[in-house]
Amino acid sequence: MDLNHLDITVDNLTITARPGQNILEACLSAQKDIPYFCWHPALGSVGSCRQCAVKVFNGPDDHTGQIVMACMTPVTPGLRMSIADPAAAAFRDRVVEFVLTNHPHDCPVCEVGGECHLQDMTVLAKHTDRRYRFTKRTHLNQNLGPFIRHEMNRCIGCYRCVRFYRDYAGGTDFGVFGANRNVYFGRAESGTLENEFAGNLVEVCPTGVFVDKPFSARFRRKWDMRATPSICPHCAVGCNVTVQEREGEFRRVTNRYNATLNGYFLCDRGRFGTGFLESAARLRSSKQRTGDTARSDIDADTARNALATLLRAGDAIGIGSPRASLEANFALRALVGPDRFFAGVSDHDAAIAATAAALMRDHHIPIATIADAEAADTALILGDDPSDIAPILALSLRQMAQRADRATLDARQIPDWNDTPARIAAEGHRVPLLIATPLATRLDGIAHEAMRMAPAPLTALACAIAHRLDGAAPLTTTPEHSENPSARASDIAAVLGRASAPVIVVGGAACGPDLLLAAANIVIALRRAGAAARLAILLPEANSLGLALLDAKPLAAALDLLSGGQAKRVIVLENDLHRRADEATLDRAFAGVETLCALDHIETATTENADIAIATGSFAESDITFVNLEGRMQRGHKAIFSNTTAPQSWHVLRDAGIASGRFSADRWHDHAALIGAMAAELPVLAAIETVWPATRSGEMQRQATLPHRYSGRTAVNAGVDVREPKPHAHPDSPLGTTMEGPPLHAGSPIVPYFWSPGWNSAQAVNKFQTEIGGDLIAGGSGALMFGGSAGRSTYATLAAPPRAAGAPLFLPLARVFGSDELSALAPAVTARMAPPDLVIGPDDAAQFGLTAGSVVDCTIGGTTVTRLVTIAPGQPAGLIGIATGFPGEPALHLPGTGTFSAGDRS
Repeated sequence: MDLNHLDITVDNLTITARPGQNILEACLSAQKDIPYFCWHPALGSVGSCRQCAVKVFNGPDDHTGQIVMACMTPVTPGLRMSIADPAAAAFRDRVVEFVLTNHPHDCPVCEVGGECHLQDMTVLAKHTDRRYRFTKRTHLNQNLGPFIRHEMNRCIGCYRCVRFYRDYAGGTDFGVFGANRNVYFGRAESGTLENEFAGNLVEVCPTGVFVDKPFSARFRRKWDMRATPSICPHCAVGCNVTVQEREGEFRRVTNRYNATLNGYFLCDRGRFGTGFLESAARLRSSKQRTGDTARSDIDADTARNALATLLRAGDAIGIGSPRASLEANFALRALVGPDRFFAGVSDHDAAIAATAAALMRDHHIPIATIADAEAADTALILGDDPSDIAPILALSLRQMAQRADRATLDARQIPDWNDTPARIAAEGHRVPLLIATPLATRLDGIAHEAMRMAPAPLTALACAIAHRLDGAAPLTTTPEHSENPSARASDIAAVLGRASAPVIVVGGAACGPDLLLAAANIVIALRRAGAAARLAILLPEANSLGLALLDAKPLAAALDLLSGGQAKRVIVLENDLHRRADEATLDRAFAGVETLCALDHIETATTENADIAIATGSFAESDITFVNLEGRMQRGHKAIFSNTTAPQSWHVLRDAGIASGRFSADRWHDHAALIGAMAAELPVLAAIETVWPATRSGEMQRQATLPHRYSGRTAVNAGVDVREPKPHAHPDSPLGTTMEGPPLHAGSPIVPYFWSPGWNSAQAVNKFQTEIGGDLIAGGSGALMFGGSAGRSTYATLAAPPRAAGAPLFLPLARVFGSDELSALAPAVTARMAPPDLVIGPDDAAQFGLTAGSVVDCTIGGTTVTRLVTIAPGQPAGLIGIATGFPGEPALHLPGTGTFSAGDRS
């Protein structure tokens, strides 16, 4: 007997379902259509819309049956039901009619027209006539900020928006007002939605109540845009996204379902930050310096020859980047030689990334996926707030901490999808979330316990927890921390010790590599005790781990080399060094440099100072590979095609290498050849060949990126040429550039968009997410590079860093809107950015005479920045958080000590 599957009968056909599913989910997974509104696979069932009515029969002799709601009815062995039953069909038709009573007739001008779930369900329910001829209810819309436009008259009252925003994402500034048929979903008053996941309302809403505002300004119908699978470049989680373009212009980013990563959702930085592609900050053409300040545009051939001339001297060094792809970093490394390739990050960030790489590659520590974090039965956060560094990871931890523990749900026989009973059962029985960080986090409100402490005692606390779990785990060797670093260590160890699958989240710029090692010790101790513990490491940028795996030398070593006159020529790859080192250090290092060449797709202080600035393609104009914070290698594909698109970075480096004689003429003739070279030269990257899907020779055999309803191919250029242009060719990609290609296949790792007959909205993904015989991860999940078993690991012995004496310790604060270099250039994100602030405790504020809202100049390591003061109750004395990474600001040496002076509010 197969306990993992059971057979049910749907309209005299047998389908296979999984125990624990409800009827709606089982039928959708088996490609059986049932209309629905309020249900969502991530939000569960509440049975409020009554649209998913089906008839269920009680045994083989029951021919009358009973109408039930499919989303609220679990599947059972031998279940017999009907979707097509006339009574059930009539019920669904009436529900749609009631829903449409007040709905406006604005489909032709609605931005969601053609990808509207309400349209799909109306057709699916076979509803065609409206009988209501009276005055319709109307509402005023609100200004909800730069990301979302509000069209409240389109609301059908499904409650999905408020269930997502408040119950799932933890937002507090959005709700439902009114009663009966006159309900209003919005804020108490107009204003920007504060939650960083608000943009998901656009896809969660089954109608057009919430509209993507930046996309609305550059609107195109879904069937008139190319859709290509890619990877979000704005943090180290590597969420799967779909990039949509029209005629070579970026239009929008939508979520691309991946069960082990972002699931159904994106943070607003990932959804709207890609607007930098069309911003004024783009480096549209290559430039060469012709004087002290003057720069002139040059074509691609001239730029390549200038770079080739630089390379012929034979003494160039290369500085890589954590926001550049593996391909581009590897090409630069090969061009200048491994000994002259340097990491383009601060030594502090490089040490954290190198430690993370060592824990995964050398010490075999089991690493938690985003899905593992959500499924954990206890979590401990050490270091920084994941809400700003890895928002999707924080969202998963929120789901873990908001649900009832497994024993409570099993005892009360409540399935996971039954949302309201599960939330009620969670009161008093939530999964423990423990937080120990220097500064407050946005998860503190749902934590079992949240404590604040400086980095040094925090590292000692982590070591003490591991020691309480396993006496063989070492304590820190620094004498002042060797005895009883915290009375809380035993309590935390006790909570972790009761867990069967705990996750330890660690990292961030505020703490050092030693904290990562101490957290790894906790995982090892838990694994030795029999728990399936895993480690999640917070890393700052999209390819921080990928760059670390290339074993680049520290940036400080490159700057020392330049300062000593041992290198006169520098190639900087997709990196603004002014974000990595202070101005005095850079001025000293580059004073004797003869030629600085910068490759980038945005204008930065580095490209402006470069002798040669070469325009390259962005992530959406290139084939890229990133390694995320899980050690997951993922592929993104060229999404934007235009005759004016700049070349990919690795193409520029390869061609210059060939022109200079450093590479043979047949070096890396295509992307597959480069991939093979990477795997051969660096065995740690061997997984890259498994991520790279085979490119089929015929264009007709490739998966199409243009939908089959794509239109206007000739008319769009009628003002220029009435002839239809030749499709763009891209032989490196496994994806075709036309409408021709095999039909969408749910199991394809590169399915560009989700569509099923009659399912044009984003909800079409629910037709693809499961196949019998196991979970199907729609869109693929990349390749996890490292396995891990802490049983093969040994404890790390470490010394806690010394306590800061005297002056307060400044710690870096990442901000979800503003600290990421690329997304901060997107106009919508720029409008969402708050002024960079300084977060200080009340005791320190009183000591230094600071008040909330005042302006202060902070000088750290010789660099001065201006900040707006925020006072945080409960923040320990001596710890001050300072927001970092904002556009145009110099780099700060953090963590570090500094001084205050009165600032100028202007």
